[in-house]
Amino acid sequence: MSKRNYNVFFNTHTISGIVISVALYVIFFAGAFALFKDEIKLWEEGKHISHVEKKNIDYDRVLEHLDEKYSLDGRDLQINLNHHDKIMVSMSPKKDTLVTKKNNKRILFYVDINTLEKQTYVEQYSLGEFLFRLHYFSQLPYIGIYLAGFISLFFLFAIITGVIVHWKKIISNFYNFNPKIALKRVWTDAHTALGIIGLPFQFIFAITGAYLGIGLLVLLPATFLYNGDQTKLIDDLRPDRKNYEWIAFSKEEVPSLNLYAKKAVATWNNFHLKRFFIKNYGGVNMKYIVSGELESNKRFIGIGRIIYDAKTGTIEEIKKPDKLNYLEDSQLVIGRLHFAHFGGVWVKILYFILAFITCFVIITGVLIWIEARNKKSMTLKQRLYTAKVGHIYLAICLSLYPVIALFFLVVKLLPKEYMSHKMNILYTWFFLAWLLFTIYLRFKRNNYFTNKITLLIGAVLGFLIPIVNGIISNNWIWNAYKAKQIEILTIDVLWIFISTTALFVYFKIKPEAKEQSAFTKHPIDSRNRKELLAEESQKTHSNIKENTSLKNKNHISMRTKIIILWVFLAIGWIVHHMYGLFNVYYKETIVMEGATGEVPLVHHIYRIVFEGVCLLFGLLTIEVSKKWFKIVSLIWAIIAGLYNFYHVTEALLYETTNISEIFMLLLVVIASLFLINNLWKWNKKVN
Repeated sequence: MSKRNYNVFFNTHTISGIVISVALYVIFFAGAFALFKDEIKLWEEGKHISHVEKKNIDYDRVLEHLDEKYSLDGRDLQINLNHHDKIMVSMSPKKDTLVTKKNNKRILFYVDINTLEKQTYVEQYSLGEFLFRLHYFSQLPYIGIYLAGFISLFFLFAIITGVIVHWKKIISNFYNFNPKIALKRVWTDAHTALGIIGLPFQFIFAITGAYLGIGLLVLLPATFLYNGDQTKLIDDLRPDRKNYEWIAFSKEEVPSLNLYAKKAVATWNNFHLKRFFIKNYGGVNMKYIVSGELESNKRFIGIGRIIYDAKTGTIEEIKKPDKLNYLEDSQLVIGRLHFAHFGGVWVKILYFILAFITCFVIITGVLIWIEARNKKSMTLKQRLYTAKVGHIYLAICLSLYPVIALFFLVVKLLPKEYMSHKMNILYTWFFLAWLLFTIYLRFKRNNYFTNKITLLIGAVLGFLIPIVNGIISNNWIWNAYKAKQIEILTIDVLWIFISTTALFVYFKIKPEAKEQSAFTKHPIDSRNRKELLAEESQKTHSNIKENTSLKNKNHISMRTKIIILWVFLAIGWIVHHMYGLFNVYYKETIVMEGATGEVPLVHHIYRIVFEGVCLLFGLLTIEVSKKWFKIVSLIWAIIAGLYNFYHVTEALLYETTNISEIFMLLLVVIASLFLINNLWKWNKKVN
């Protein structure tokens, strides 16, 4: 590889890694705990679970209880069985047109299979659920999951460029690792070695995370393949969610779901129930859809499904678990790989360890960048900026560990009267505690102290977690083991493991390590930084007067600006066209009137003229600088700008509710103005 290409990949890897590092760290750190979401919930509640087989649950008793309370006739029900001694029930509004719309809404809640006690989503909210949602930034309304998806996409980019950059040093770094050498070398060797160890895991997480986060874009080609028929698309992607039209009420008794559950389980060996769909409850065309999977150690992907006519007992459709269906099974593969839904608790523990290794790789990457940018050749302003970024990044990332440990204790010590307010408490106090911890460590301006104190506090709080659990719930480790409450035991053991590791690292980090830091060798007097910056600014100002050719460090060449703006225009139009996909979610059609399934030639030309020509001009600007080309570029930019102005005006007049589209069109108009201005200057510039 040439030196130029190496530098390009190295800088690309560094910049992409630094930009996403904090968000990526939060994703992996919260994601490590999210793997044990259900176990954390059981640990919080402290109740022993019965481990009853799903086929032996009395579903008829549950349905009778719900029917008395909600009148199930005319509803569709979804029953999920992945919550141990609780089942999640989602009920649609009644389909009968005679029912008033008042209080006829979709309802979701959780039912205890033993006591029939009911809880809403908010009432059963747990720290495990909170960390699971923090994993994909669900606390940021609307944009959170998309942000996580794009970060995963950039993470994939960073992985690929990182492998290219470190390829020749992978093996040598395993054997040359020596913590006693220069600190930057220690971080570099650890970053490379551990990065490669976790590479397959990180690659899987990047791919699956991007798909789960920005899966909306996957619907773009799929919608066109189905000629805009969203109902058909959803039926193929989620066949068990197929909708059946309501006909009329049946006078016959509702058939036993228990009977159909046992019948489905007996159809295949090692088949386990996962969910039910009941369509048109109490109707003449009532359906039971029984869905399940084979054990993951028998078959990695084995979805089975049977659709019964509830009144006659006949099988209307069957999907055998040993027969793969690409559309349906591919999504299960992605979810299973991402959340470790295979191989039992040991695979989860492996994922947990690899997630923490990835967090270490992220932190070492930041530390390498901090060390590398603290040179005597750099200005004080640059060095202070690097130090500030390092303090902020490490404060945010490393403080997450003790804050999570703290709130494991909080949710356990919370009085019963506040249990139903757990969601509000977590949303308020978790982020407040994290913010205060971050602010304190940031202004402490000492990365060595930040590292040590977070490890120590996290370890102490972590050791308290199983102790508090034993005192509050009497679920001491030995009691949980004897009662075979593996889920509760797992959380206590994990915290002992994490705390022991943190304490070990705490004692291994000696003051000598701080002495190796570039900031110790080339210290910055933070207390007198204003005076030092003023002195440096005065010197720089004098040098600028002496050397007028000195360029602004933020200068971007005109041709580079023009290329970026051409590409931005093309991307803006592409994104604008993608916004039509939102209609899929609101059951609107995006098929044009008179469409036959074949895209007309004029539409291809339209896309080429606006998106393709912009990319063409951006590409040609890299190499062509002739006078005729500059003039043609300016003329086309003016034409495109006028069209963009017309388009945004039309949207403001006739589509005032389409806020996202108007916002994107305004950005494109601004980009057009910048482009015309730069092309005008480029034309006037003498080569």
